[in-house]
Amino acid sequence: MLRISGVVCLLGMVLALAPAGCTVPGGKQAAKPLSAAASKPVELPAYIAATVAEHATLSGGGEIPVQGFGLVIGLGMNGSGEVPPQLREYFSQYLTKRKILPRSSDAGELTLRMILSDPDTAVVAVQGWIPRGAKVGKLFDVSVSALSETQTRSLDGGTLLPTDLSFSLAGPTTAKQSKPLAEAEGTIFVNPFLDPNHPGDLVKFRQGRVIGGGRVLEGHSYSLQLHRSDYQLCNLMRNRINERFGGLEQVASATSPTLIRLKVPRSYDDDHERFLHLVMHLPLAQGPGALEAKAMEIASAMSSPGADYEELALVWEAIGKQVLATIKKFYASANQRCAFYSARCGQRLGDPGGTDVLIRLALMDGSPLQVQAIEELGKGPHGIPAVAALGTLLDHDNQLVRIAAYEALVKMGDSTKVQRISIKDQFQLDIVSSSRTPAIYASQTGESKLVLFGRNMEILRPVFYNAPDDLVTIHGAENAESLTVFRRIPRTGRTSELFTVETNVPSLVTTLGTLPVQRAGQKPAGLGLTYGQVVSVLYGMCKQGDIRAEFRLQPLPDVQRIYRDTVTVGRPDMPGS
Repeated sequence: MLRISGVVCLLGMVLALAPAGCTVPGGKQAAKPLSAAASKPVELPAYIAATVAEHATLSGGGEIPVQGFGLVIGLGMNGSGEVPPQLREYFSQYLTKRKILPRSSDAGELTLRMILSDPDTAVVAVQGWIPRGAKVGKLFDVSVSALSETQTRSLDGGTLLPTDLSFSLAGPTTAKQSKPLAEAEGTIFVNPFLDPNHPGDLVKFRQGRVIGGGRVLEGHSYSLQLHRSDYQLCNLMRNRINERFGGLEQVASATSPTLIRLKVPRSYDDDHERFLHLVMHLPLAQGPGALEAKAMEIASAMSSPGADYEELALVWEAIGKQVLATIKKFYASANQRCAFYSARCGQRLGDPGGTDVLIRLALMDGSPLQVQAIEELGKGPHGIPAVAALGTLLDHDNQLVRIAAYEALVKMGDSTKVQRISIKDQFQLDIVSSSRTPAIYASQTGESKLVLFGRNMEILRPVFYNAPDDLVTIHGAENAESLTVFRRIPRTGRTSELFTVETNVPSLVTTLGTLPVQRAGQKPAGLGLTYGQVVSVLYGMCKQGDIRAEFRLQPLPDVQRIYRDTVTVGRPDMPGS
């Protein structure tokens, strides 16, 4: 279930304060005498009182854990020929279903043994969480781990073949699965900062993630479960939801006096979670001026010490545009949080004045809300003032501010400051116009992308860079106008053809990441390193001084920190780095 802050705890308090009663002759319950203090009802916060959240619980909006078993290929000699017996039949069916095995039983068994016994492959456990409010086709990250019973040494450079993911609470324990809710595939991102010479890092090579590799197959169904059977309340709730969000389509339908089915309106197709939050915060007030009175009640709560601005602002937003006259008074509040959440609500409801306040906060150095204001601008209209403000922040001294401004401009679709280059089937390369210190930013969740702050970022010469395990070698003389690049082929251990690249980082990244597709009579198009391997090379060259740029790694959400036990101090993957 989607957790609405405060609701569960408050309902628990109400139940705890309910009288237990005592038995009287005849078997009937008589209420215990209560003191005046005990009989006083619990006062609900303004963001819960008289809203949908007071009377109903949302189901179907929470994260869903999914798991499955998959096969990784492309590991050279780092995979393993071991497959637990209980998984052999599963993979036989799996490989046939994916048309990797022929249907003939004899040929199929021979091919199956060849594939599974090849050290180029590894059997892995795949796990992930379908995001809250995810629609069909939504992408999400998945984690991949070599099975403990196998001798797989590293998943680096590997590719996960299409894998079915089903509901799970305990993680992958059996090959038998329920109906797939998602599927996953793609190149494995192994922590690019691990040191193969560091004993504590060796086990980490056996786990990784596929960034944006999961895809939702089954959409959520959402409903409201009323706390008690009440036809009148149920109809009121249904009507209020349809009035606020329905337009020409019916968003809410009551199927019983305790159940309302929800359909996400088209206007919220890209943000189911926001729609669900607004439904739960929707006031049920009726009559002339009732909603305006609720808006004033929220305004009063906004001015109280310790106010929960996030929750209160969602009630305003749920009411709709009629609150604008009320919330504009808070745009100039000396309390930055009050000003921010009021302005956020204003922008979301279409008020340019709210956007102006967010721009002011985004440009306010030292404000704890600066990055949040930048992020919210990226979700708003593509207005000239907002784009101009974000453009100036690309040259900010604070790298977090700089990165947030870049992310916001990308969401707005602005192409004046960000040049996007697709390294086909691998990752995105973004080049950002910036006159400040060059910087390289690498993502590790959501989407695989490398971001270069500064056009024409140069590689200094002379240069000689040799990646761990001889994965790739880059060299160029002091006054050379080009660099020579080659790699070690993981399957054979042999050296690839030599590539000549220009002395700038975009040219190098393109050559490293482009897949080695080869046409008759021509050399391969690129060296085919995975996204994680390219990130590792750039970090190594920055550390060695071949590229004069500050290196930044996108932080992972705490629940996804699969590298948290790595102990080397000062690496980009360390918390707080």
